Amino acid sequence: MAYKQESISYSAYTEGFRFHPTDRELMKYLLHYVIDKPLPTLVPIEKEDLYSKDPWVFFDGRKDKTMYFFTELKKKKRENRRFVRSVGSGSWKSQDKGKAIISERGSILGYKRSLRYQWKESVHDGQWLMKEYSISDEVKEQLRKRVRDYNKENYVLCRVKRKKGEDDTIEQKETIETEELNAIIDDPLNGVLKPVASLNLTLYNS
Repeated sequence: MAYKQESISYSAYTEGFRFHPTDRELMKYLLHYVIDKPLPTLVPIEKEDLYSKDPWVFFDGRKDKTMYFFTELKKKKRENRRFVRSVGSGSWKSQDKGKAIISERGSILGYKRSLRYQWKESVHDGQWLMKEYSISDEVKEQLRKRVRDYNKENYVLCRVKRKKGEDDTIEQKETIETEELNAIIDDPLNGVLKPVASLNLTLYNS
């Protein structure tokens, strides 16, 4: 019996896979990132400047309703603690004062803040939501002492969600066209356009 070897690449963006970390797990990812420790291959968190473009720009060409980013906050003035929240045509507006994220032993690791994208009289107004995870001042102080080249003090981890996705307005049809079926069959089962690091598995077919 003859066997043919095929190599299939699976990633965190492969159809059917979901990334649903807890608040505590997200804080751990952020802590590892700011001290330059490598993250697991399948963790789909990207580095982007979220406060330079409108949120839908980062979702362009993707099916995802929720995405995760590391981004650097920029201060309005060097001497104060306020950060720039305006982006593109609108701005991110804070919805609360933040919720503490604690470790397994009860220590405060950081905070989670809720924000909403606002652009009055636009279809995008209120349609983009963000959870921003930041490291506590106490933890930052310890990182400065432990890490010689600690230079990511103002980095945060953001979970951005769009309230309406591409599938929300699809009209149901009783029939399917050959062209559409062929496109589904030929789809490599990857929901994004850009390549990501992946885990290679090998299957054998007769």
